[in-house]
Amino acid sequence: MKMHDLIFSSNRTQRIERHFLFWLVIYAYHFIRSTFLYPPNTKISVFINHVGVGSFEWGVLINMFISYTTVYYLIPKLFQKKKYVLFALSELTVFFLAFLMLSALVIISGPVTRSAIGATAQHPYLFIFKASAIRTLGNPPFICALLLSLKTVKNWHLKQIENETLTKEKANAELQLLKAQIHPHFLFNTLNNIYSFTLTKSPLAAELVQKLSDMLNYMITDCEQMMVPLEKEIHLLKDYIGLEKVRYGDRLDIQMHINGDYDNIMIVPLLMIPFVENCFKHGASMMRGKQWMHLIINTHENDLEFNLSNSKPVLQIVDKNKKGIGLLNVRKRLSLLYPGKHQLDINSTDNTFSVHLKIVLQKQAISNTKQNFIPVYEQKILKPNMKFKT
Repeated sequence: MKMHDLIFSSNRTQRIERHFLFWLVIYAYHFIRSTFLYPPNTKISVFINHVGVGSFEWGVLINMFISYTTVYYLIPKLFQKKKYVLFALSELTVFFLAFLMLSALVIISGPVTRSAIGATAQHPYLFIFKASAIRTLGNPPFICALLLSLKTVKNWHLKQIENETLTKEKANAELQLLKAQIHPHFLFNTLNNIYSFTLTKSPLAAELVQKLSDMLNYMITDCEQMMVPLEKEIHLLKDYIGLEKVRYGDRLDIQMHINGDYDNIMIVPLLMIPFVENCFKHGASMMRGKQWMHLIINTHENDLEFNLSNSKPVLQIVDKNKKGIGLLNVRKRLSLLYPGKHQLDINSTDNTFSVHLKIVLQKQAISNTKQNFIPVYEQKILKPNMKFKT
């Protein structure tokens, strides 16, 4: 983690360390390169003075001037603002100033250094300018490009982290909206059921109110969490189906089978209830005579299989004002919270509607404190498969 912070962190101390390390490498490169220019019998004092100091002046200071001026000023202030002509002129000016500084350094460096770089002849200043021009157009553009590349990679990495954070925040915000939409939609249908019994003063109304009370308690308390025990979610399904069974009586054949051990298994709340609700809303409530609904939930380790099928009218009346937020929401929630870890198949025939859902769930228990993050699931991946057949 220390190396990662050194490379990508925006902390001031680590930025200084990162730049110091970069220029230390550049200095070492010029120092090693300069050692081959001087003859073996060069005095050690002369060698340290000319190679050590010269490598810093020519290899570091000049390159720092060109690189920092270009990368941190000219590119953001001119090039990125599409002032290309002014950028080109400014860049030429920077290199010309670097050429003058190198020429001055060569002149004051003394005959030993000038001899080492080949700046001696009948016209010494011509060779001085030639040597300065070679060193201005040789390493500095490469080092400047290297610094720019490292800065670009760092900015790209930080942008990726920022985008991932924004994506998670957006997903959490959308999930809260989806849950808020489910609550009133769910309660509206349930209260309609109870209302029908209160009109006839049926004693079953009290039983329905008790079941509704249990469901409301679950939605108000547990559903505020990102994850809930699967056992509570199944209990919610049983209460809801119990409400509908009382309402429809003998004309609705309901079969519900729960298989497997689901202790300590966690699931996103209100994930399965829209499918069950859809059975009654678009199936039993729109048909006369005998109807049926079969629900099978199987759990094995941390795998959940949800199979639901129900009868449906051959001809359905479509309300254009209703957009079916229940199934739409559950699709979105699955894609946000179980990416690559779920399979959903919804099949509709002339007289049958069926749902097959398979999810890789989280098995370990989670704290009851409110969490504001997308959970990280076990590394068991299912190939995403979402189909809608008619």
